[in-house]
Amino acid sequence: MRAAAGGRAVFHLRPRQPWRAPPPRPPTTTTTTTALLSHSMPASRAHHRRLPKGFLPTLEPGVSAVYLCRRAHSTTCSVLMEDRLQGELDGAKGEVRKHETVGAFQKIPMVMPATDILMSAQRKSRNVPPTKGIANIAKRERNKGAKQLDALMKELSVPLRTYTENFPKRRDLHPYERSLIELTFGEGYYEQVLGRVDALRKRITSVGKQHASVCAKSTTKREAEERLTEGRKRLEEAFQHGKHAIDDLVNVAKALRSMPVVDLHIPTLCLVGSPNVGKSSLVCILSSGKPEVCSYPFTTRGILMGHIVSNHERFQVTDTPGLLTRHDDDRNNIERLTLAVLSYLPIAVLYVHDLSEDCGTSVADQYITYKHIKERFGGRLWIDVISKCDLLGKKAPMSLDGADEEVAQYRRFGPEGALQVSVQSEIGVKELKERVHQLLTSQMARIKADKAEHETQEAGTSVP
Repeated sequence: MRAAAGGRAVFHLRPRQPWRAPPPRPPTTTTTTTALLSHSMPASRAHHRRLPKGFLPTLEPGVSAVYLCRRAHSTTCSVLMEDRLQGELDGAKGEVRKHETVGAFQKIPMVMPATDILMSAQRKSRNVPPTKGIANIAKRERNKGAKQLDALMKELSVPLRTYTENFPKRRDLHPYERSLIELTFGEGYYEQVLGRVDALRKRITSVGKQHASVCAKSTTKREAEERLTEGRKRLEEAFQHGKHAIDDLVNVAKALRSMPVVDLHIPTLCLVGSPNVGKSSLVCILSSGKPEVCSYPFTTRGILMGHIVSNHERFQVTDTPGLLTRHDDDRNNIERLTLAVLSYLPIAVLYVHDLSEDCGTSVADQYITYKHIKERFGGRLWIDVISKCDLLGKKAPMSLDGADEEVAQYRRFGPEGALQVSVQSEIGVKELKERVHQLLTSQMARIKADKAEHETQEAGTSVP
């Protein structure tokens, strides 16, 4: 209160009430954990707190990580805690599920040649000075030698560790990319190269630590200099002995980065057929891809990618090596690349037939190969194209003696609903482009439906 007395203000202060502890509240899991984990409490008191018994067993089994997020309000000193669970359980195994995607080859690190790694390590290690403040010459020299050997060891081994850690593990790759590694390098070669690089790193680390320790025990300046020279020599010899593994890794990295990039979210048209039936020519008129076009079999020795832009939409198109008429176990790696695309990528198929037999493969053999591929991958969206239709009737076909009625009908009409096209005469090209656009539009709808179904399944598994 304030009263006037003699022109001065008079304040009457009320006595302070004694402090009383608030009544205890029944403990709950949320409030107890919040109070225990709050950052607002002093550090001197926080370390005396313990999580209540029975708290950890309440978490769901198999959870990979638990993030406790706290937000402090300074005015009310209240804390809001949220639990975030990260990771997906892989059914009964309880392992974290990884969504398979492509594009890992474009993320691998650049590999320096072995000669460049060695020269850089030598230059940097020689510039390492001894620790400041060492007055004794012998101690200063042995300190310098030990530090330079340690620096040389690290400059040689750290790049190798970076390579082995950042090159993708084969088990984590998309099945399509795993098959590319196997068909390009052979079974187990990729892992062998990475294993040899890691073995070289371990050898360099062992030799470097050994000689750095010996140099650190030198008693005279001359002894320290000799042990430094010997240590450098041994490290360089060990590196030179295993440098071929680095050179092999350089070649592996170049080959992997040159692999075609396939976007699984964009519809892809895959051209399939026997060798030299005109697949590459069709790719040229359909897309931006510019494959080699020659009149001999197996012109295409790898997976060639191009893009189609139609009605402001972008699609992918790939040219694959030709398939010969034989069992899958007898196919070479070039043919197996085609089977890998058909097996592991969400593609639509444009199967090319050459009934004029200008390709060098008989109609009977083409029919056998087509029937096998159609039975195996018939669930995909599909277009049959008879290429080189301008040559039909101009060249005497190979003999069909002993052929059954199916082969004879295939020779006369081709597959049911097949589109006749000639790139040279531009017959059926416009209709082919329209059919391809309709096919890829349907493929886009299928991809979106599969994605929506996958997201629905994810949402269902994430709900406790």
